[in-house]
Amino acid sequence: MVEAKILNLAITDKGFVVILKPEKSDKVVPISIAYLEAQSIMSSLIGYKIERPLTHDIIYSIFQNCSIRLINVIIDNVHTDTFFAKLVIEHNAKNIFIDSRPSDAIALSLKSKAPIFIEEHVIEKAGILLEENDSLMKVKEGIPFTYQKFDREELKEKNAENIFVKKEPEEINNNIYNQQLNTINNNNKKNKEELQKLLDQAVKEERYEDAAKYRDELDNLTE
Repeated sequence: MVEAKILNLAITDKGFVVILKPEKSDKVVPISIAYLEAQSIMSSLIGYKIERPLTHDIIYSIFQNCSIRLINVIIDNVHTDTFFAKLVIEHNAKNIFIDSRPSDAIALSLKSKAPIFIEEHVIEKAGILLEENDSLMKVKEGIPFTYQKFDREELKEKNAENIFVKKEPEEINNNIYNQQLNTINNNNKKNKEELQKLLDQAVKEERYEDAAKYRDELDNLTE
């Protein structure tokens, strides 16, 4: 097994994809995830607490209240583009392995601050080898939602060239983002507090494309 980190969470023309980067490997492992899991993962990545608990918040609360510890999660198999995972939990001094979807496992690992592992044969089968000049390698670790193009057939061929291409957000969300950011610029109040408020509002309204941009603006202020 190899420990992996979340390199990126991407919005693609096929839906949401979480990009895992195994340690000491030039490959990345892209895993398609559903909307609700993407919402949970993003809220954890940006440190935003959603007003009403999501499914993973409830499970995490059960873990805490029932003295259950999530030791780690393991992505242990892949078959015809479907990934499989296990939760490794500790309860009553026993280690228990529970089958899980990778998306749920990753979301819970973030809630519990538990490490993510990938079996080496999964990396060999589903990993993509990226060169140093590939755009994905320039994405900051842990920064959610880069707009990218995603093609399953290209992934199957292990061809990373031009797979991850910047993609424009939906026009309506782009307009909201531009209007709000222009307001800050016009009032000369482009600061962390204002941007944080806009980021929180975008997440609350489920405008995740905008939230990603506000997060980038916040990062630029700290550089």
